[in-house]
Amino acid sequence: MPKPPLESLRFFEAAARRLSVKLAAEELHVTPGAVSQQLRKLEDCLGQPLFERRARGLTLNAAGRDYLAACRQALDLIDHATARLTGARRVILLSCTPSFGAQWLLPRLQGFMREHPRIDVHVSTGNRVVDLAAENIHFAVRHGLGDYPGLSACKLLDDELTPVCAPALPARLDALSGERLLHDEHRGDWRLWSRAAGLELDCEQGVVCVDSNAAIEAALAGRGYALARRSLLQAELAAGRLRELPAPPLRSALAYYLIHRPDLMRDPEMGVFKQWLLEQAAAAQNKSPPGGGLVAQQRLG
Repeated sequence: MPKPPLESLRFFEAAARRLSVKLAAEELHVTPGAVSQQLRKLEDCLGQPLFERRARGLTLNAAGRDYLAACRQALDLIDHATARLTGARRVILLSCTPSFGAQWLLPRLQGFMREHPRIDVHVSTGNRVVDLAAENIHFAVRHGLGDYPGLSACKLLDDELTPVCAPALPARLDALSGERLLHDEHRGDWRLWSRAAGLELDCEQGVVCVDSNAAIEAALAGRGYALARRSLLQAELAAGRLRELPAPPLRSALAYYLIHRPDLMRDPEMGVFKQWLLEQAAAAQNKSPPGGGLVAQQRLG
């Protein structure tokens, strides 16, 4: 049975993940010709093609998809064993929304780093949809309904929206007015909350911030009233930097989910990090104030 060269497998994994010879070459710091040569060498060794080559790029055929799964597992095992033998630091790449990163993850992450000093966690924030395989990202935390085909998804935090303000402002419902509302990019949240709470607010007025993290920063500075995701702001509420207005929170069908490729859990360090995140989320949920709340009837964004 022919044994393909390890170098060809790495070139194949990069090309299959990026579905582009050019992008694989840029990632591997070689020429596109070198990538094409290694792919041909591998296909000759296996006696069959792994890609459908088109003008706009590569597409994996059925054999290529099956081979990629086995190849990725083998390379991950080799990388993991090499890191353990050499004492190299492991790097975990995580993508999340700006609000989740700033308000929930980063304040807790130092605790993980202290417990696991040989594991580095690199966090990138943004609201765009990421391709975990193509961008070689291990984990993503996203706000949604939990429907992520082909990926493993675990619920981290439920979602409740509650109106908050800085101590300098009156924490009263009669103090709410349109011009004092702080909106994030989802302008409909205040409208949903006020309708569920039975309040009449001019939700077209107010200041529109670039995202929910910016809206919370503005609220902390005393510039108005923001709708906050309670699960992300427990520290600010407990410390008195923000105050909740006396109204039931608006419950959403959406939640924060931890997403990863199904095969990722073969790596023990990845499993350790996932378990830590789940434990942190469980502890945070247990500290959430009990009680009833309003129920959102449509997507909050």
